[in-house]
Amino acid sequence: MQSNTAVVGNQDINFASFSVEKRTDKPDPFTVKDGRSVGSDGFVVPKDFAEFHERFPDYVHRWVGKHAGTSASEEDKEDWTHDLLIHLSRLPLTSKYREAGKEDIVATFDPLRHYGANEARFRNYINLCLANKFRTLHSKRMKDALCRPGNLSLGGESADEDLCSVDELCHKHSAHLRAAQNACQKQSHDRVFLQEFLNFVQRENAKVLPTIEALMTTGTRGEAAYWLGVAELEFDRMHTRVRHLARCFVSGEPVPRQRRPYKRRRASSACQLVG
Repeated sequence: MQSNTAVVGNQDINFASFSVEKRTDKPDPFTVKDGRSVGSDGFVVPKDFAEFHERFPDYVHRWVGKHAGTSASEEDKEDWTHDLLIHLSRLPLTSKYREAGKEDIVATFDPLRHYGANEARFRNYINLCLANKFRTLHSKRMKDALCRPGNLSLGGESADEDLCSVDELCHKHSAHLRAAQNACQKQSHDRVFLQEFLNFVQRENAKVLPTIEALMTTGTRGEAAYWLGVAELEFDRMHTRVRHLARCFVSGEPVPRQRRPYKRRRASSACQLVG
């Protein structure tokens, strides 16, 4: 049986390129006090980057440590943290938000556009800004051949070994080179496979694309639900839909219609049925 796939080129995955229907999340009520938005949970949104960094001084550092990967060195993490802090602390000179008096990323948070001002909504916005910039930094770094992990020096060995020719070095490390090549090919294949799946999801049920992005960004269902700002029960329903789509994508089976969220009947209706 053929798979529900389409031939696509090997390209970077960008969720922003997918057309997703407008979210229908229920807005969370908020108030404005002393020029600051206050969420329904009592969280006071920082007015700018200076206040954000004063209240959450380790936020960006912890975020980088969580998303940089185990292979990243401490020096790389410090560099990325520094670059992300600079990104949050100032807007481009050509930014449209400067016309409204905004000077940094934190100040651009709009509770109306993000369905509320509670802590989960605000963290979701900051995490999105960090993730978008981090992808750009990481992609730029990986395009630099000198920064790729697993590079071998063709000019010599380590300090405690004798120098050898390039041919001898390649022969000595041929197993490592083959393993690196296989890993690179697998990574390229996985990226194409993932892109095909995302194209399939976009055609069949584009509303669950944010769920996939949240899982890829956070790694766990609980954190993904927090990242999206939805209840875990609602996230589990969307996650189940993603699993159904994945099964149909691999097997080639037709995609079933999604069930509507279950709603409990009102007590009055139940009493009428009994009567």
